[in-house]
Amino acid sequence: MPAKRSSLKIAQGLEIPVSILEIVRREEMLWIARDAASMDAFPPCIKNILQRTGDGKGRHRLGAILSSFLGQAGWSEPEARPLWGRASGGLDERIFSKWFGKMHCPKCATIKKQSKGYPDLGAAKLGICIPDELCPIFEGPVEYACGLRFEEDRRSKGILRPIKSYYLTRVFDWSRGREAEIELSEAEHKDLEKTLLELADHKDKILACTGAKVRGRLRPKFLLQDREGPRRQMLSDIL
Repeated sequence: MPAKRSSLKIAQGLEIPVSILEIVRREEMLWIARDAASMDAFPPCIKNILQRTGDGKGRHRLGAILSSFLGQAGWSEPEARPLWGRASGGLDERIFSKWFGKMHCPKCATIKKQSKGYPDLGAAKLGICIPDELCPIFEGPVEYACGLRFEEDRRSKGILRPIKSYYLTRVFDWSRGREAEIELSEAEHKDLEKTLLELADHKDKILACTGAKVRGRLRPKFLLQDREGPRRQMLSDIL
């Protein structure tokens, strides 16, 4: 059985020489309940968000958590938007539109983490996670509200909806001498294709990958480096 490939470790200011081995387009799927979960079935964290006035620290994070939860818990947009609006206290509705039915609701492990702020959804210091006796049974708020304990529950109680395409890219990391994987968005894949075309016209260059901050998140960016000299081994000798 082949060893599992690690993720390419990108960082700002670090340029990693790579070779592209394979690019596979994938669809990211979002589980959505067939029947809307009742408010009585909501987990404590969601009930606590609904009880807040929507002002104060972390309201963007809480608005995103609530919107993504309602989208997966089977609520229709006309029903969910007013409920979200009352809890968000005048928060920009673009937050609702971005997360409702388009993003995964964070699991408990994420909600319990510390966060520097939106769009990271850690809410450890916001006082919403006050577990009850059922919380340890479930992985996250959606699982709690919809009673999802087993894979069969997911198949029988909901549907999978594609929400975005991404490109799983297998590379050879020359700095470490091993294969790695990295996920690219549509825009990042287009940038890579453009860079590869430039590479074909510059035999004195090699492909490299670095990290760049995009809206607060570290994302991959490909560029060309000057070729410093012949590599010690050919890729075909290593694979």
